[in-house]
Amino acid sequence: MKALTSQAWVCCLLLTASGFGAEPTGKFIPTFAVKYGSSSGWPALEDVARFDLIVIGAGSAQAKAHPTIPGNTWQVLKALNPHQLLLLYEIGPGEYNTASWGRIGQGWEWVTAEHGPGSADRWTAIGANSGQCLQGRAYANERLMVPGNLAWQQYWLDNVYAKHWGDSGKADAVADGVFSDNTSFSMPFQGNWYAQGHPESPDVATDYYSDGRYNAALYHQHIKSFFARAFPWLAMKKLKLGLNFGDMARHPENWEELDAMPDAPLAAMEEGAFVHPWGGKGSFVFWSEKEWLNQVRAMEKLRHVRALMNVHGPVSSDEKGIGRMDAGDAKGNRAWDVLWYALTSFLQGMDDDRRNACMSFTVWGYTEFHWFKEFDPRYLHLGDVRGPSRRADGRQGHVYLREFDDGWAVINPTDKPAADVAVPDGEARVIDHDALEQPESRPPVRRFELPAHRGVVLLRTGKAIGNSDNPM
Repeated sequence: MKALTSQAWVCCLLLTASGFGAEPTGKFIPTFAVKYGSSSGWPALEDVARFDLIVIGAGSAQAKAHPTIPGNTWQVLKALNPHQLLLLYEIGPGEYNTASWGRIGQGWEWVTAEHGPGSADRWTAIGANSGQCLQGRAYANERLMVPGNLAWQQYWLDNVYAKHWGDSGKADAVADGVFSDNTSFSMPFQGNWYAQGHPESPDVATDYYSDGRYNAALYHQHIKSFFARAFPWLAMKKLKLGLNFGDMARHPENWEELDAMPDAPLAAMEEGAFVHPWGGKGSFVFWSEKEWLNQVRAMEKLRHVRALMNVHGPVSSDEKGIGRMDAGDAKGNRAWDVLWYALTSFLQGMDDDRRNACMSFTVWGYTEFHWFKEFDPRYLHLGDVRGPSRRADGRQGHVYLREFDDGWAVINPTDKPAADVAVPDGEARVIDHDALEQPESRPPVRRFELPAHRGVVLLRTGKAIGNSDNPM
C-alpha cells in the first residue's frame, strides 16, 4: 500500500476483544476499509465502526468528527467501539520517507550525513553505478535503505515509537501499534530506482546486486532479521504490528514462513487479493486459477497472522457515492459482481472460528469507502462452515464451493463458464447482489450455471439469507 505524497498515512485496525472480526451480533464476513486523502469521503462514523479494520490517513481525520461525541475521528471511533485497535502508518525499514509527514528521527539530511554514502556505518542503499542514494521512481519521496543494518533497525523502531507514543498527550498516543508499509521478503519496486535527484539515471542497489543480478535471498535474510528484532520489541511495548506483505498469489510460501515466526505480527496485507487493478488498463485483473488457489490455500493455513485481503479496481463512472458500484470497468465487469466474486473467494479460505482474515473492497481508490449490505449479517449470514472448499465439475467447466449451514459459497475463478453444475444436496436458490434482499425471487434449482469470474451463494430452500435463523 503506497503513501500519498501530500500527507502521512495512518492505519487504523479494528479488532474486538472476543476475536478478530467477532461482535455480539454474529459477524459473518470480517471486513476492513481504507480511507486516505482529504477529510471528505467518509460514511457516517456509526457505519465506520462496523468494519473490523479501518486504514485511515492522518489528513483524512476530522477535528470534530461527530455531532454529539467529542473528539477527533480516532477518538470518536474508540468511543463507538472501545475494542478498536489503531495502527499508525509508517514506511517500513526498507525505505525512508523524506516527505515532511513521513520524517522519523533527525530527518533525511542527518541520516545521509551520518549514515549515507561513504560513512563507516551506512544505512542507506547506494547505486552500483552512481554511488549515490537511490530515489523511487513511483514515489519520489522514498529512498531505498539497507534493512539488514542492525543500527538502522533499532533507529527505525526507537523513532517510530517516539514519534507516536513519546508524548502521551498527542492524539497519536491512542493508537495501539504501527502498520509498516512495503515490508516483505522482496525489495520494494525492484528495478525502479534512480540516483537521487537524477531521474534520467536508473540505478540498482550495490548492496543487493552482484554480477548484474538481484540477490533476492540476501534481501529476504535482511528483512527477516528485522522481523526477529521488531516482533518481540513491539510486543514488549504492548504494541501491535501490521505489515504490507504480499505476494500471496505467487509466493504463498512466504506467508507460511511469516506465520511460523515467533511473536508473529497481528496482520499482514495482501493488497492484490483475488482481483487487482495493476496493468488492467481500466479493468479489474483476475488472477489465474492457480494463483487464486494459492491465495485461498495460503489464507486458510494461517494460524497466527491475520490476512488483510484487499480487493480494489477501477470502474468507468464519475459517481462518487455508492452509485459507483452500479458501474462497470472497461471490460464490462460490474462492480457488484466483482464484490461477489471477492466475497465468495474470501469465504473459501476463511476460518470462522479463529477469524484468520478480513476483506476490503473499493472502487473509489483509497479516498472513499462504503458499508455494503453484504457485510451486514442481517442481510448475509450462512451460519457455520461445514467443511473445506472443494472443486465441483459441471457438464462444462468447474467451480469451487464451500458448504455452510444455510447453503454454499460458490466461485468460478476460471476464464471459462461453468454449465450444468449440480447443487450438492437437494435444491437451492442462486443468490447474487440483485437477489440479496429478495431471495425468494429466485426459483429453487437442482443444477446451475456460473459465468467466468463470478461468485454466488446457493441458498438452501427453507433457509434465510440473513442471520434470522442462525443462533447468536
